[in-house]
Parts: sequence; structure tokens; C-alpha cells
Amino acid sequence: MLMVMVAPSKRYAALILLLTLLIILAAGCYTFAPIIELSLCSLKSDAVFTYEFRINDDGNAHVRVVYSSSLRRGVSWILVPRFIDWVNRTIRGSLIDWTVEEPEKYTGSQYYFYKVLSFSFLSESAGFEIAIEYDFPLAAIFVESESTHGIFYSPQIGFEQGCSFKAIVIFPARFKASVNEAVAIGKNGFYRADKDSNSSHIFFKSIPVGENLLRIQIGFSIARDRANTTILRNGIFEFITVTRYKDQAKRIIDLYSSVYDTLIRIFNVTLDSIRVKFFVPDFSTLMSIGGYVPFSGGKLGDIHINLIFTRYMEGYLEVVALHELIHHFLWKVGVSPEKLLWFHEGVAQYLSIEIAERMGYEGVRAIKREITESIKSLGLTARSNIRFLAEWTPYFTPRSLNILYTSAYYVVSELAKDYGGFEYYAKFFRLAKGVNLESNTVLCYYLSLAANRSLFEKFNQWGFNLPDIYTYWPLIIEVKRTIDGINPVNPFLQPFKKMAEAFYWAVVSGQASANEAFMLLSAALFIARNVTFIALLTYSCMLFLTILLLALRFKRKAI
Repeated sequence: MLMVMVAPSKRYAALILLLTLLIILAAGCYTFAPIIELSLCSLKSDAVFTYEFRINDDGNAHVRVVYSSSLRRGVSWILVPRFIDWVNRTIRGSLIDWTVEEPEKYTGSQYYFYKVLSFSFLSESAGFEIAIEYDFPLAAIFVESESTHGIFYSPQIGFEQGCSFKAIVIFPARFKASVNEAVAIGKNGFYRADKDSNSSHIFFKSIPVGENLLRIQIGFSIARDRANTTILRNGIFEFITVTRYKDQAKRIIDLYSSVYDTLIRIFNVTLDSIRVKFFVPDFSTLMSIGGYVPFSGGKLGDIHINLIFTRYMEGYLEVVALHELIHHFLWKVGVSPEKLLWFHEGVAQYLSIEIAERMGYEGVRAIKREITESIKSLGLTARSNIRFLAEWTPYFTPRSLNILYTSAYYVVSELAKDYGGFEYYAKFFRLAKGVNLESNTVLCYYLSLAANRSLFEKFNQWGFNLPDIYTYWPLIIEVKRTIDGINPVNPFLQPFKKMAEAFYWAVVSGQASANEAFMLLSAALFIARNVTFIALLTYSCMLFLTILLLALRFKRKAI
């Protein structure tokens, strides 16, 4: 260790210099005290954001947020709606300055429906207090014509980190909130409502200080009143809805009418009639199901659209609605939802996104970005083993729904990218017209015909393990054409037609091995081409044998 010795004569100079520096620093601290106070605001602030959500009978909410602080001088920020009018009012103290900015700078994320109100203030003796208020539509969703269940889902809550947070949600008399289904959803977890909550007032007063970006979700029930419903019609489409959601329903039914001709051109079929309804999902599946079409009794039911998606960025609701409509087209052209669910979902997802994108909906870019990221995270490539898609049925899900939907979309979109997009699938549905698509082998065969090349190797690289019947496609087409040419009303020919069809379907359904395929197709073609001769020969033999047996019987009796 080195030690520096200072001469006595220099000690006084050093002391004087030290005192001078201390005086300068003290003066600087006094001069810049407001700046230091501002920079340390979040460290020593007792600031509180108190949110109040007051819901009316239609499910709309009046939102009032009060920010209070005892700091003499400070700055803070809060998320406010981008497309909804809001007001701010200073209750105590003085508002020095405020700006409205993009949220990414403050939150690290883009919030399409929100901006940041940043403000600076001076307190009076009682501190500083400011209120921000706005009306928020569709805060509580419920469709009393369908069920008594409803869900409140708050607007995005966001404010300066380090401040305290309190919230109260006040329900009208006809709503009964479920305290067991009341949570605040933050970045770090879920937080239950306070114990003093009840069916009309839900409180959150114990959220950790680190949570500054939250949503509140509360399940509730409503009285079984007579619902005021409206029926909207546009062409073959009919939307049954409670009247307060009439505008949202019109948005969907008008969309259906505008894309109907496009879908007819793709699928080469028309639909008879389509009925649409809104629904409210279970508390635990709020946004995981965009819509559904029930399948029972061998037919598709009404289209059901998750009402919460009416609050999404424009494009999300449209993709959901188109997805469900496309299921009806797929059913009409003969794609089995039981045997080929992955293709049903993949085509519905791909076409709904592409059609919505062509219509210019802004949110579709975000949807495609989400799917692309999901494909990357799953590592899907031309050699990924996604055999599990073939096992997916309405009654069995071999993987998580996200993996299944992403993988199905990936296959359908990759084929479209390689072989012609919309036109490729339009050609596929023309070629497969009248065919019941119930196996992956038949599906791959017709997809190969549309691509004008065998896709069996591609599908087998994905793990489908299908026999390549495309090599026999001229023979298969000839067999099918010849079978279809057999007179359908001649009862004497039908047993032989069914025999030829059995041989044909044994090949195209993938039941026959590659070695057996040619033999079975040849047999089917021989029967179909010579069906009249074979029928005549068979029935003649049967008649001859019958006469012979009768003659022998009479001969025995005579003896």
C-alpha cells in the first residue's frame, strides 16, 4: 500500500479547497432540488391511482380514475383511451404541464387502443389530486337470450410503476357478481378480489406496488328477464341478437354478404341458409375461443361468435366470423370435420386471414405476425413431424389447441404459397367436387391433382405415412369416370357398380398397399367397363342354376 504524505503548508490549502467545494455542492443541491425531487419521485412517492368502474344495465361502464400524491412537485403518467373521448379535472393543486404520447416509451409495448397521458404538477397543502373520466362501451358482456352468464373485462389499466393501485367495480341491481370469479390480471400473476367484496361491489386494494399494467375480469349472473331481440337479414344470412348488439351484428352480416360471391368462386358451391348468434364464453376461456359451429347429428349448426371479439382491433372479429362461415362451405363440398378436422381448421384459418387482408382490415397484419411467430417458436419446417394432425378429431386433441391450429395453418399456407394461393384451392375444390373427403390419402391425392404433381412425399416428410397413389392418377381418373358412367337407375347393375367402387376406394382411401393398388384399380376398371356383360353373364348363370336345381327336384319327385 502506498501512502501520500501532505506537507503542513499545503494542508490548509487543501482544507480551504474542500470547504469551497462543499459550499458549491450545497448551493447546487438547493438550486436543483426540484429536479432531484422529480427524479426520486417514484422512490419516495405515496402516490395512489384509484380506479372506479360503474357499470350500467347495458354493460357499459363509466370509468373514473383519481391520482393523488403528497409530493410538493412531481410527474406521473396514465393510459387513456385513444379512440374514446376522455376528460381530466384537477381537484387539488396545480397541473403544470401535460402531453399525450405513444405508450411504448412508457410500457415497452404497443397498445392500439390507448395512449399515455403524461403530466407534471405542484401540490398545495393538502397535496395534489387529478381525476380522469371516460365512458367505456361493452365493458360487461352478456347475451341473456342465450344464458344468464356474463363477464366484465376492464379496459387496459396502466400507470407509473411504483405507485399504489386500488380499484372498485360497481354492478347494477340486475347483475350479481361472483366474488370467486373476480381477478386482477397483472404482469406477474393473478390477484383475487378483497374479502369485503360482495355481489354488487368488488374491491381490489392489495395489489403489489410493482404491478402497473393490469386488467380486471369478473364473472356475473343476470336476472332471467325477457330479452329484447332483433333479427337482421341479408340474403341467405340471418343474425339473431339482443338489440343492444345490433350494430355489431350488422357488421358481421354485411361482411358475409360482401364475401359470399368470393367464397362461391373458391368452393364451387352455394349455401342454403346461415344463422348467426353471439355468445359469451366461460370465465376461463374468455379469449381462447373466437367462435364455433356445433357439429351433431351429422350436420353443422348455427355460427356462434364470441362477443368479446367485438372489442378487438378491426380485423380480428372479421377473421373469426369468416373462419366460421368457411366451415360451412367446407362441409358443403364434402370435407369431413370428423375425419379431416385439421384440414377444416387449416383452410378456415388460411382463407379467413387472406380474405380479410385483401379487404384492408388493419388488424390482420397483427394476426399474421402472431401466427408467424408461433410457427417460428414451434420450429415448423418441411421436415417437421406433425403426424398428430391426422389424430385430431372433434373428440380428441393430441396437442394443445395452439399447436394444432398453428400446424394446420402452416400446412395449408405452405401448399398455397407453393402452388398458387386462392386459385390453387379453387382448382382443388373443382377437382374434388362430389367427392366425400374422409381420409388423408384421398385428400392428398386431390391436392396433388390440383398441384399437377405428387404431394405424397411432402406429406410423408410431415409424418403422414401415406401410400403414394398419385403415380396411378391416369388410371384412377379413368376408373372413376367409368364407374360414374354406369347407369345409376338400373337395379341389375348396382351390385357390380358397388363392387367396382369398393376396389376403387380401397386404393384412394389408402387401405391398399402400393403393390395391391394396381391390381385393385385394374379389377375395378374391368368390372366398370364390362358391367353390362358381367351382369348378363352372372344373372344368366344364376337363372341356369335355378332351372337346373328345379329340374333335379322334379326328377327326384318323379322317381
